[in-house]
This record gives sequence, C-alpha cells and structure tokens, in this order.
Amino acid sequence: MFAITVTQGFVIITPTNKVSERNNMDTDKRRTFTKALYGSQEWLEQRRTQNGGTVFGASEIPALMGVSPWDNLTDLVIKKVNPEFSSSSNDATLRGHILEPALIEFARRHYGEVVLPTDMYQRDRIVATLDGIQFDESGKATRTVEAKTTTAYALSDTLPITYFWQVQAQMDAVGCNESVVVALDKYMRLGFWVVEADHFAIEEMREQAELIGSKIDDGSIFDQLTDGLTSKQVDLLYPKPEGERELTHEEMTAIDEWRAWKDQMDMLKDAESSARDRVTRILKDVQVGTFNGQAIISYKRQTRKGSIDVDRLLNHNPEISALASQYRKPDTAFRVLRFK
Repeated sequence: MFAITVTQGFVIITPTNKVSERNNMDTDKRRTFTKALYGSQEWLEQRRTQNGGTVFGASEIPALMGVSPWDNLTDLVIKKVNPEFSSSSNDATLRGHILEPALIEFARRHYGEVVLPTDMYQRDRIVATLDGIQFDESGKATRTVEAKTTTAYALSDTLPITYFWQVQAQMDAVGCNESVVVALDKYMRLGFWVVEADHFAIEEMREQAELIGSKIDDGSIFDQLTDGLTSKQVDLLYPKPEGERELTHEEMTAIDEWRAWKDQMDMLKDAESSARDRVTRILKDVQVGTFNGQAIISYKRQTRKGSIDVDRLLNHNPEISALASQYRKPDTAFRVLRFK
C-alpha cells in the first residue's frame, strides 16, 4: 500500500499506488464546525452523529478498518448507537495531552507555523479533531500535524498501521495531501513520520464508513452483530432490558452448557478453598514455609486501606451534602446473569 524510507530521523511514507486526486479535492463535500471541549459529552456527540447521520472520528478509523488492537468493529458500533457511552481517560491519553504542546512546538521548529485549530473538519462520514494544521499563503490547508507519545514504537519502526489510518482520515477530512506525525518514541527520542495521502486507502475507508454508517442509521447492523457479541458488549448495547420471551431448544442448549461449566467452576472453587484451608492450618502462626532450606510459601498479614462510609458521614453531617455531591462517583449499572 505504501513504501517507507528513513532519512535523518524522518520516516517518509510514500503511497505506491497513487490515483487521481480529484476525489480528495472535492471541497464541496467538506465543512468545518466549532469543536466542543475535548473529551466532553458534547465532543463525543460531535464524533457520533452529524446532521442525523453516523460519523466516524479519525482516531476511530483503525477500528472501522479492523486494525485496532483495542476496539473491534462491534465495539465501535456500540459507541455509535449508545449515546451514554463514554471512554474513560487512561495514563496513555493523559500523558499524550500533557506532552502534546511540547510536540507541536518541536514540529514548529522543523516545519514553521502550526495552527491549533478550534474547528473540527468533516467530509461525509469522516470527522477529524486535529492537533495541528498548516496553511499556505492563500489560506489553503497543506499539512495536518498529529502528536503522539508511545511506549510501544520506535521512530525507526514502520509507521504503525493505526497511525496510518488515522492520518489518512485527517487528510481526507481537511483536503490536503500530507500529514506529519510528530512523536516521542519508546526510547524518548523526538522525530517524525511523514505520510502522504494514499487515495486508494482513502476510497476504501470512505466506502467502509458509508457501508457501516448507513447500516447503523437504518438499524440493519444489529442483524450482523448478534452472533458475535460478548457479555460486556451486550451490557453496553442493551443497557435497559425489559420483558421476556420464550427460548428455543437451541438456546436452551447454550444455557445448559453454561450451567455445566458454572457448576464445574463452583466445584473447583470449593476444592481450591479446601486445599487453601489445609495449607493455612499447616502454617498456623508461621509466616514462611520452607522446604530443603528454600522458601516455598508465605502467610503474612496485610492491611487494606479503609474507605469512608459516605452515607453515615452525610447522615451525621447533612450540612456538607452539597459539597460531597461534587465528589461522589457516578453509579455504575451492570446486568447480572442468574438461574431462576
């Protein structure tokens, strides 16, 4: 799909199958709109739907194209059909946001002025939130800039496929033919991957976005998802179940199989608990058990940090209830599978 060369700390990604740039420059299908606060519910909604139709953020394109190590296509669909779904921040995203300004400054030293856009860019079903963008003297976008911090990749590595699809989506949404991924790699080195637009890949992406997006819009996507859903995906896809229905003989077979495995797990748990009791009786008041002079097992006392009984605290001090409500974690809802 693309050739890669490394020169003076820069990784140059060049498409090997370029086609006409006509489709990539259809500016009448592109628009910009004001970006909501990053990570807010409004921002998530902007990446979920526009003008009544499902859209996909550039960072979601790897999942759309089936190359994401974190989310599969079903996970992505659930994010689109469940308005209450929200992704919690983790150490990697926090690190990226803290270091992003420094990476953009590093890009400025090599490429000149980089604008921090306050708008989101859209072409059809693709929307992009950009870390940075560059314009020529006429005001035409020439390059997108994507900041990455990674503990998994080195700048000498091939461009990660997830980065490739993300910046292809950005270039399509903006209407430019080059993107720079400025990175702090796993060796704490600063450098760049330079990526050119691959128009075959972009057309493949656009077709997949239209196919999946239209199926989400008309509800037909659920007919294709049902068989492969995990329990966690079912919980997210159907957060408010109700009613009942008669089970088929085939479905009863699956339930009987689960019951059999559950019974075996319960038996194993009981056996493990009994064996553990025997070992603790052997150790009694001894911390460490040895065999032939080598430590084999320990039985030490540990202390778990206690937590505040919030309900009792508020009951005795009702005057702080308004303040405490600002720090209360939201309730977590989940479904529990039980035999009747």
